[in-house]
Amino acid sequence: MRGVLLALLVLTMFVASTYAQEVKPVVLVSDNPADLAVAQLLVQKLNATIVITPWGTLSEEAVKKIKASGATVVYVVGGPVAVPDVEVKIEAKVKRIAGKDRYETAAVAANMWNETEEAIVVEGTDEIGIREALEKAKARGVPILLVKDDEVPEGVEKAIEKLRAKRLHIIPAPDMNITKIEKRFREHGVREVNKTRVDFAERAAEALEDAREAVAEADFNTSNVTSGWELAAARLLLNAKEHLKQAESAYNESKYGEAFGLAVAAKHAAKAAKRIREHVAPGYFRRHVEEAEKEIEEHGLEKAKEELEKAREMAEKKMEKARERMEESREKMGERARAGRQEDGEVWNG
Repeated sequence: MRGVLLALLVLTMFVASTYAQEVKPVVLVSDNPADLAVAQLLVQKLNATIVITPWGTLSEEAVKKIKASGATVVYVVGGPVAVPDVEVKIEAKVKRIAGKDRYETAAVAANMWNETEEAIVVEGTDEIGIREALEKAKARGVPILLVKDDEVPEGVEKAIEKLRAKRLHIIPAPDMNITKIEKRFREHGVREVNKTRVDFAERAAEALEDAREAVAEADFNTSNVTSGWELAAARLLLNAKEHLKQAESAYNESKYGEAFGLAVAAKHAAKAAKRIREHVAPGYFRRHVEEAEKEIEEHGLEKAKEELEKAREMAEKKMEKARERMEESREKMGERARAGRQEDGEVWNG
């Protein structure tokens, strides 16, 4: 009998030990593309399970998944604006990996490598580039660092020094000041910089298509706004549409860097409008709602709608003038091309 009890005790301890070994930590992250890429790298490094929640919220589904996982440690990528209420709703030990923005968050996460020979660098708003950066970083087992179009944020500079990385691989964006970015990293100890070949026209075209889809998803009848939330969303949507038209105009003039930057701005404004209509407005998004509510309170809803309509009409006039200038520019280019061919003795038939 004693032998049977001893065998059962050993078996119980073995099962418990095996279970403990199989329970992985969880990496919780919002669906923000930059934070999500960083989280996916940490999942690989920590041998963890990933749980994704919509940006600005902690969904009940995410909470249930974490609880069902049995994880005792949850790494949260992003600050309390991106992923709120974690410390309140999750019973496991929470370790938040976050900075004041996406750039610092990626830098904080990169520090978990302690040291690395190489890092992948990409612009923090270039979602297409971020996907490519993630593939390279996962294949090489190295971190991602995010930069702005013409700036290496201070937190990223500190991270590169701490990591002692001597080699970088940059994924350029059409609006990136690559020379300035490379120079800044070299000043912080980087010796070798490699760059991916990027077709800027193609990348700008992809950004434009993403922006069009985001605007279409966010679109609604702005003449029927009934609250501060809808007024704030309508203003952002108007802003998104104006940026999109400007981006298309710039692209048609082969200004791919400008087109890319405007398309990214259009997409972000459209996504913000959609979130606000869904009553998701944490952090700085809340300011848009508060300003709209204050205007309605002080001047009335009808007056606010009138001002919105005036802004829409003004934006359309500006874009009409831009289209006219673009047509004039095309005509002049055509005239110069025809004149050049005629000087060369070619026959031009229109």
